[in-house]
Amino acid sequence: MKKWINIFIFPVFLLALNAVLKFLFLDARDVAMDEPFTIYFAQATGHDLFEMLKTENNPPLFFILLHFWIKLFGISAFSVRFFPCIFSIATAVVLYFLGGNFFSFRVGVIASLLFTFSNYHMLFAHEARVYSLFALLTVISMYLFCLCLQKEKHGKYLFCLSVINALLLYSHFFGAFVILIQLITILVPGIFRKQLLKHIPGSIAVTILLYSPYIPVLMHRFIATTGTGTWVEPPVLSDLYTMVWRYSNTPVTTVFFLITIVAGLIYQISRNKPVENSKKNYTIFVWIWFLAPYLMMFLISFRIPIFLDRYTVFLSLAFYLLVGISVDKIEKTRGVATGIAIVAIFLMVVKFNPNVDNKRRWKEVIQNIQHDKKTETPLIICPSWLKYGFTYHYSSAYFRDYTLLDEHLKRDHIYPVDSWNELDSTIFKQANKVIYLEEWATLVDKENSILKKLTKGYKTDMTTPIYESFSIHQFSR
Repeated sequence: MKKWINIFIFPVFLLALNAVLKFLFLDARDVAMDEPFTIYFAQATGHDLFEMLKTENNPPLFFILLHFWIKLFGISAFSVRFFPCIFSIATAVVLYFLGGNFFSFRVGVIASLLFTFSNYHMLFAHEARVYSLFALLTVISMYLFCLCLQKEKHGKYLFCLSVINALLLYSHFFGAFVILIQLITILVPGIFRKQLLKHIPGSIAVTILLYSPYIPVLMHRFIATTGTGTWVEPPVLSDLYTMVWRYSNTPVTTVFFLITIVAGLIYQISRNKPVENSKKNYTIFVWIWFLAPYLMMFLISFRIPIFLDRYTVFLSLAFYLLVGISVDKIEKTRGVATGIAIVAIFLMVVKFNPNVDNKRRWKEVIQNIQHDKKTETPLIICPSWLKYGFTYHYSSAYFRDYTLLDEHLKRDHIYPVDSWNELDSTIFKQANKVIYLEEWATLVDKENSILKKLTKGYKTDMTTPIYESFSIHQFSR
């Protein structure tokens, strides 16, 4: 019976639980942030897509997969989010088997349930972006890596690992950290060294060969990023804590998890009972998985800021495993470990929100503008990339006709720009009224020259903030 629970009953329950929770509010929030950009270019032909990717920090895998999904199911919010939601559901199950097969049933249950009730991962499950796929490929890669460490005849697993790691790189550039984790693990003296030291370089070589067509783009983006920087702010020391907080729903839960991990370490060091070598080695592997890239990304961010919550999605999985492993190391008599596990899961469940807010209100923006905009009224949008989110909600017909989107908007006197200098002065000659929509315009125009020019040349009628980020300014002569 126990075997049936381990390999069938609990995985099916986990699958059903994740499906119910993650499909429940799938289209409740507006398609926003980078979602419209992703959906827009996923509609594109191969040539147009790869031309865009040359100047963007987005590898092609998710775009290609979403392209064919859209061909079948369209661009509705439910449709485009259903796709990444599937990846998130599958991640919970693979994470359970990773913890269960290489540690214990308890570890698999804890890690998978912490993931299931994570608001952080619920957001990615409800977002038409690559991050749920990145998480799934990461946990599959780590599962295959552990199989290679476990099995004497690991040739087929190494080949599968090479393919998955290539797909990781094609999904996100930070897939390189996953490969680095595996390389560091086999180089640590006394840990799996004999099994894979001769074979892992060949696996990495196959991965590089499969990824070689995209290496020039990777190098171009790396050079561009190091030269111009990113929009991400450099970190502060407290970010080491707040990042873990994001994985844990609340500060109280974060502190409880950190105390549990420290207690597990202390208990393991102080106990006299020897630990099975394989479990000890796998524990060190999970520590390397979490700690090495976590600190590396933090330190690198003082030069090139990359320490962003979504970029560390592959590390959060290791964190959940560490919590489970730490609970499992604590003495099991008197139900202490079981009690700690129940409290850990309970704390996540209490603050779990299946309807995570992306804090964007595009529909409200459109309604507000359409209420006041006449056909001939100029609408200026800054930054220019807001045109994707605006058009998705403004006119699905314009959005689907992706090659002519700018022309459609121009006919409606809508002008997405990054600065005042991009605007043709003739659009204002007959305009008695102008509407300006902005969201963090200072990212592309430090002086917000559009707002300054309009304030100087027109009378300000009204400024309407929309929730946390959008502002609509209305001007008249």
